[in-house]
Amino acid sequence: MVKEMTKVTEVILGVLFLAVVILLGCGEESASPTKATKKNDTVILSTSYIDVLNGEEFSAGIMQELSTQGLKLAETSTVWARIEGEEWLITDTENELAFSILSGNDKLELQKTGFIDYRGEAETILDLWATYMKLYNDREITKLLALWNKKESDYIWLNFSGNEPVGAIGAEGVRNVLLKITKGHHSTKNDNWVGSNMNEVYIKKRGTQLVAAATGPNAFRRAGATWVYFVKTNTGKWKISKVESIEQRNMQIHKVVLIHEKEAEDGVGFFDDPRTKVKL
Repeated sequence: MVKEMTKVTEVILGVLFLAVVILLGCGEESASPTKATKKNDTVILSTSYIDVLNGEEFSAGIMQELSTQGLKLAETSTVWARIEGEEWLITDTENELAFSILSGNDKLELQKTGFIDYRGEAETILDLWATYMKLYNDREITKLLALWNKKESDYIWLNFSGNEPVGAIGAEGVRNVLLKITKGHHSTKNDNWVGSNMNEVYIKKRGTQLVAAATGPNAFRRAGATWVYFVKTNTGKWKISKVESIEQRNMQIHKVVLIHEKEAEDGVGFFDDPRTKVKL
């Protein structure tokens, strides 16, 4: 009986010993350099892609290199060269993802950033301004005013004729100016907005609000230039906040854009930082 108990004890001890060995073995395996290394969340691109990025191309090579690091972007993703050789933006509109690419220390590092459909927003802004000019030329002033932000920060400034400026601040002021030049001004009743649409659009975030600026070779009455500042409202619609337009013959006299954020007292207005320029 004693011998049988001894054998049982030996078997139990053997099993326990084997279990300990297995547990220790598992512990050693989990501690191996391969499995213990924390996954690196930083996504890196080779500097050999700089020329491709400067050409604003989302190549198959870039897509493959990002995919091997766990970042899968749609083939339709676009590249925007904010500063050639230094900073780029990859935008994936299908998945609403955006990444800044920064050059430094012989590598290109990706950083996730807020998604903005820059080109889509720019197209909306171009359409808005084209509609604005048409509504004025058709004298649809009520519909025209509906495109304005209708805030006290609204501002309109037109310089036409022999350096003759007309301007106003606030929603009511803008309304009065538009009515004046369509009906009450002795020389502007039959004048329209002329010239092609905007050829430069800038978009950025100011706080939590998306804002935009646009300029182009169009003007009230005759050839010249116009600058516009837009805001995107909580309803998701773009509205016009500030407009400045100068006839070509007066542009040498008024070289400063009055609605530029650098000139405006509240620091809010037209901007033209190259980093925010959308390629049309």
